[in-house]
Amino acid sequence: MRSRYSAFAANDGGYLLRTWHSSTRPAGLDLDPQTHWRRLDILGTVRGGFLDADGVVEFRAYSRRDDVTSVLHETSSFVREDGRWVYLEAKHLELS
Repeated sequence: MRSRYSAFAANDGGYLLRTWHSSTRPAGLDLDPQTHWRRLDILGTVRGGFLDADGVVEFRAYSRRDDVTSVLHETSSFVREDGRWVYLEAKHLELS
């Protein structure tokens, strides 16, 4: 989760696509270089340990664009694919 947040902050769409599950990965991403990601707060996790095959992360990510601050509150599911953790899907809880 933290590495994907860092990829958003660095506008690294290639990394985001490489760490996305093959069944839900889009063909491409259109990241906004004017969005500046400021902070990530991990609110909780379920599973996702060394021996687990899946996990869930609840977080808030803070961004700023054109002097407007936004907060994305999301619960993301991750699974192991070919032995590495990949992002599967999300449930957006709140976007403000």
